[in-house]
Amino acid sequence: MAAMSLDEEYDDQVAVLYRRYAGRVQGFLISTGCDRGLAEEITDDAFLAARRRWAHVGSFDEPAGYVFKVARNERSKRQKEHDCLAKDLHPDPPRAAGDDLAQIVADRIVVRQALRQLPARQREAVTLRAVAGLSEAATAQAMGVSVGSVKRYASEGRQELRRLLADYRRRQEGNS
Repeated sequence: MAAMSLDEEYDDQVAVLYRRYAGRVQGFLISTGCDRGLAEEITDDAFLAARRRWAHVGSFDEPAGYVFKVARNERSKRQKEHDCLAKDLHPDPPRAAGDDLAQIVADRIVVRQALRQLPARQREAVTLRAVAGLSEAATAQAMGVSVGSVKRYASEGRQELRRLLADYRRRQEGNS
């Protein structure tokens, strides 16, 4: 059996990382308001960027944090241009198994609206931790801040989300 080349080893390592985190990266991008198609494209590009620098990135304790950081930065660069090109297109609502699809869609919209009301750093910390499932260390790396800052942003963000959603529920009960 022939020994693998370094490039083949790197390809295999990035493939493992991709299988584990690609869905989470896409979910993170979508939860920040990114169109699904653009999120898929950015996700793939972020992993390609990691592969190009794998000799360095592979040595990180949390290489997924690097991928999330690249994805976040690419989303910032590309979203405005994408929105201008696709402003008349609307993605289909998500399909979920359940009794009341309309209620599920409405709940998701409410949560997204509440997330958008959070300050950017809180929204990013909550989304990376809760949606993408990153560790505090990987979230810190992706955001370019300390672990302590991630803890603070995530805690404050969750607290504000609870308040916003409670206010929404009270308004809904008042309208019933």
